[in-house]
Amino acid sequence: MSFFRRFLPYVRAYRWRLALVFGLILIAEAIGVVTPRIMGYWIDKLSGFDHLTTSTAAQQQAILTVLLIIVAVVAGLRIGRILLSYGRSILLAFVGMRLIFDMRQRLYRHLQRLSLRYYERKSTGRIMSYILYDVDSVQSFVRSGLVDILTNSIQLVAVLVYIIFWKPGIAVIPCIALPLYAINYMMFRGRIRRASMDSRDKYSDLYAVLQESVSGVKVVKSFVREASESRRFVGELREQFGLSMRLRRLSILLHIGSDVITGGAYAAILWFGGRQVILTDTMTVGDLVALNMYLGMLYSPIRTIIRSSDTLQRVWTALERIFELLDTLPEVQEKPDAAALDEIEGRVEFHNASFWYEPGQTVLHNISFVAQPGSMIALVGPSGGGKSTLVNLISRFYDSVEGRVSVDGHDVRDLRIASLRSHIGIVLQETFLFSGTIRENIKYGKAKGTDEEVVSAAIAANAHEFITEFPEGYETEIGERGVRLSGGQKQRVSIARAILRNPKILILDEATSSLDSQSEALIHEALDDLMKNRTTFVIAHRLSTVMNADEILVIDDGRIVERGTHDELVHAGGLYERLCKVQFKDSERILAARPEEERKGAAV
Repeated sequence: MSFFRRFLPYVRAYRWRLALVFGLILIAEAIGVVTPRIMGYWIDKLSGFDHLTTSTAAQQQAILTVLLIIVAVVAGLRIGRILLSYGRSILLAFVGMRLIFDMRQRLYRHLQRLSLRYYERKSTGRIMSYILYDVDSVQSFVRSGLVDILTNSIQLVAVLVYIIFWKPGIAVIPCIALPLYAINYMMFRGRIRRASMDSRDKYSDLYAVLQESVSGVKVVKSFVREASESRRFVGELREQFGLSMRLRRLSILLHIGSDVITGGAYAAILWFGGRQVILTDTMTVGDLVALNMYLGMLYSPIRTIIRSSDTLQRVWTALERIFELLDTLPEVQEKPDAAALDEIEGRVEFHNASFWYEPGQTVLHNISFVAQPGSMIALVGPSGGGKSTLVNLISRFYDSVEGRVSVDGHDVRDLRIASLRSHIGIVLQETFLFSGTIRENIKYGKAKGTDEEVVSAAIAANAHEFITEFPEGYETEIGERGVRLSGGQKQRVSIARAILRNPKILILDEATSSLDSQSEALIHEALDDLMKNRTTFVIAHRLSTVMNADEILVIDDGRIVERGTHDELVHAGGLYERLCKVQFKDSERILAARPEEERKGAAV
């Protein structure tokens, strides 16, 4: 019940609308309680006119008038209940949609606060299922399940109280049946809840498989893995089907137990009520009919509430997962008294910084160096050595476990995250563009950037030429993940995005890896101008791109094994020299295989 208690603050904002809904339900159920007695009264009246056909015209007219009045009253009451039902449904639809709006908004904002580690541990499909599927379950409960529970609970109490006061002897039977319903429900509650949780988790796995196969459709088709992906999806689907069937089987058994209790209670009341009609004058035929109607009004809510246990379990599971997400704290947290940096010079220092994802699996070991304002620091070395992790510490995507990282003498952990990152521009190795126009993607780096600044950034990134070749130019829709652009074009748009930000600290993580030689040369000219008066960190496997760096840090197995300029390291007999020999030897071999004209062009 703790999850439902935590859900109450979301409901509290709409308490007056819900109070009105509750009032409408009370009025509707009061009308419902009155209706069977009116019907019983009319039946008793009719039973007193055995010779109605022999009555005078005046008597017949009087009886028909009474009938018309009763029919009008019953019809009016029915129409009144329908109108009340419509009013409460509209109110609850509004409350339900607003609650979901509030929850989705809070969930999404919380997701934006979480650290990268959370996204590395959770699949995209599972995260999406929290916001979409789980929240939808809560909405469905508020919109319809809540009405059913409130309406049927009020009806149950009202009818039971009325029967107790009206026919206390008969009321013993439903009073005995109610604990039996509770026992039946308790027998299945735990198993249904576990089955619901397993089914929901498997649905998240299914969602994740679907999301991966759709996002990676090009890879799937390239390797002719359609059949394999279909088998994987069907396998997950089959498991989800089995879990859903187990949940449904338990629900059916619960309902069968409920129906058996209901049938027994009906039989007992008909027997005892029938005996009183036949053998005594304590109950009339009209009373028996009205009592039978009340029994329907009494046991129908019980059965409906029990059937709602499926919905309740889904909501319970959904709330559990939702609040589990909301309880997840970002590993990188901002201090309450964190300082803001309006302007920086761009001095970056690592002071014996170490980092690991899991204890005992250190990724960076005692990293120490100083990047002076306006300098270019190159990070080279084998893949998996820790280069990307190192620059991620500057932006506080992760926090160093030991030691510290500082910007202009300020420990980055003492700074506001948004303030720190506003001074940093990043071009990632894996280019990511959003669906929308080219202009919108470039302006992602600076939301208030002018059109002139956007064009200037594109020119600097060597992107303006290909952009203007599109019929719609900067307003060209690029599709999901920039699918309408080539790899090199996407990379240049992402570089323009970083240029527009005009940061003091620039991080280029394999920024030119997807460009052809001609575009790369042009971009390096632009980057040379861009890097002036900016502290730049360049991660590169292509060593020809970092030969002019002020300092080269050779990273291997999370350690700085060498440092210096290209001229100092190329003949130092270390890892950098070996990497240069391999790369430049391969370049010479490739160049030698080209026609003489190409070799001259490449040499230039």
